[in-house]
Amino acid sequence: MSSGEGDPLGAIHPHEPEVAATQLSWLLSNVKPGHRVLDLGCGAGRTLIPLVAHGATCTGVDRDGTGLVQCREALAASSLEADLVNADFRTWLPGHGGTWDVVCCLGNTFCLLWQIDEAVAVLRAIRDHLADDGMLILDDIPGDLWPEVAQGSWQEGLDPESGRQMVWAPDDAVFAIRDAERADPGCWELRSEGEDRPDTPMRLWTAGAMQLAAQAAGFTVPVVPTGAGIRVLTPAE
Repeated sequence: MSSGEGDPLGAIHPHEPEVAATQLSWLLSNVKPGHRVLDLGCGAGRTLIPLVAHGATCTGVDRDGTGLVQCREALAASSLEADLVNADFRTWLPGHGGTWDVVCCLGNTFCLLWQIDEAVAVLRAIRDHLADDGMLILDDIPGDLWPEVAQGSWQEGLDPESGRQMVWAPDDAVFAIRDAERADPGCWELRSEGEDRPDTPMRLWTAGAMQLAAQAAGFTVPVVPTGAGIRVLTPAE
């Protein structure tokens, strides 16, 4: 995931190498050479570059230009090519005319769609640009992150070592992570746009919320392949 302010979730829960490896292994086994792949929040190309090398025709979209520069350089170093777009996919995708066989939204990117209505709108836009037999690949956020919450991790508070501050909404599974420079022990409410130093809200998606959003957008119930670290959504008939 690349946001304009880096990867706030990655500060406390970066993609473990094992998770990245299992996701990529599944993709390389299920994405065929020649498939058209759209990677939303592609960053430096963790998923995109191996898929291009595999023979897929890839488009990567990210609003973080720094990550795209790194991706472009890595592609060039391997004599590979992909279409890279510096844009916010939430506004770029609805106006685009392309169709893809596979859409990836990995690296915690889906957590940035914290508003349910916006998430459904993005999912509908993806559905509109997905081949009838295509698939959308998301991180297994409910299976990967929620067990840690149940075990007592992710509690609101200040980390004395890093100085980071975690703040939760009082009535929803929405949170923000403030780095040491932005931490404010006197403020435990999410700061919205227009306020001083606004937070970057993220949703810790539950299985139920993800299923409802997917079905509202025209997808089937997400499928969880064993040991793959992903959830697969396919268009409903």
